[in-house]
Parts: sequence; C-alpha cells; structure tokens
Amino acid sequence: MKPGDGDTIRNSEYTALQNREIRALGQHAIIGAIAGRLTRSSEIRLWDDQLVSKPPSAGPGGPVVGWHTDSAYWMTCTSEDMLTAWIPLHDCPVEMGPVIYVDGRHRWPDTESMRTFNAQDLEALERRLIGDENKSLKRVIALRKGQMSFHHCRMIHGSDVNRGARPRTAIALHLQDGKNRYRPFLNERGEPWHITNDDLCRKDATGHPDYSEPAAFPVLWSADGAR
Repeated sequence: MKPGDGDTIRNSEYTALQNREIRALGQHAIIGAIAGRLTRSSEIRLWDDQLVSKPPSAGPGGPVVGWHTDSAYWMTCTSEDMLTAWIPLHDCPVEMGPVIYVDGRHRWPDTESMRTFNAQDLEALERRLIGDENKSLKRVIALRKGQMSFHHCRMIHGSDVNRGARPRTAIALHLQDGKNRYRPFLNERGEPWHITNDDLCRKDATGHPDYSEPAAFPVLWSADGAR
C-alpha cells in the first residue's frame, strides 16, 4: 500500500518471517496442535500469514473483504486439508466486521476460482456465489481478544464493513499439513501458476519448490514432539 491509497484495507503478508513477535504468536504450540487434530495430520507447518487491518467507516459504505476461498490462491498445493487460523488482536464484535463463514460451503464443488478477496461488492458476490437460498448459512464469528477461529482452505468467507471506532486488525495464519507438496498447475490461460511462496524456499531434487523447507515453512507441531 502507498500513503495516497487512502482509508482502505492494509494487507501485509509473510509478517512471521519478518517480525519476531508475530512469529512467536504463530509458533504457539496450541495453534499447531489444534490444526493437527482438525486435519488428523502428524505434522503442521507454517504456510503463510497475513496481517490485515480494516479501517472504521462512518458512511454508508466502506472497505470489505470479498467472498473467497484460500485454496483458490494455492493451486500449486497438493493438500486439500490446509487451514487458516483467524486471530484478532483485540476484541472483535459484530460491528467491527469480523470474518463471516458460509457454513458447510467447504464441501461444495467449483470453488477453485474464487479469488475475489479484493472484490468490494459483497452483495453482488453473494448473489452470484452463494445464492439467496443459502443466506441462512452465513455465520458471523465475533471473537474476544485471545480467541481464534479455524477454517478449511475451501471454506467461502469474507467480512463486512467495520462500523467500530478503530481499525479491525487480525492475523490470518495459514497452515499446511505434513503431506502438502508442490504440484505444477496451469491457470485459465495455460500459464504456469506461481506464488511468492515458491520464491521463499529451496528447490527439491526435481527442481520444484520444497514446501517442507524449515527456514521458510517451520514445523509448528508434530505428533512426535519434534519442531
């Protein structure tokens, strides 16, 4: 973001690789242990993180996080069990625009192209992607400081306008299970899919990005206690 961009959502990625305090939070043992239980995996590694700040809005509109799935951005990953831990850094009541999930939507097909994090017309996206008949499935996850929520990588989620008095700031900690590996993937135009994660790690014996490299993707929890 640039100073001239005005009051909009600030999204800083890979902060755990740059900031000791955020890295320490991300490596807290309970987070990895919960993810291990949810995925039935013997190992949980860091994948990515986002420090997201949404400014308060007093007018009729304001910045939102569009309905999307995390897996739509991770098409080079073989695993379908990746998770995100959503961790607000303060009390986050409904009026501050916390994360909203569409209950059970991670089981629906055809979510691979939902790369609409930055889309600002939440209602139009909802009509197109969710449908009026599924509005009752929306769950607004209001949390207190110290609490967190977990969601599956295929879960449709977004967030509404912040009507609070201060910025809504939270960490989205993205987690990969032990079996996740790189796979080549071509986008809709037939071009190789490439993400920043591929540039952060070493290459494996086949010349592909090594998603298990501990320097870039540290182990947060393992069943045998190794980290």
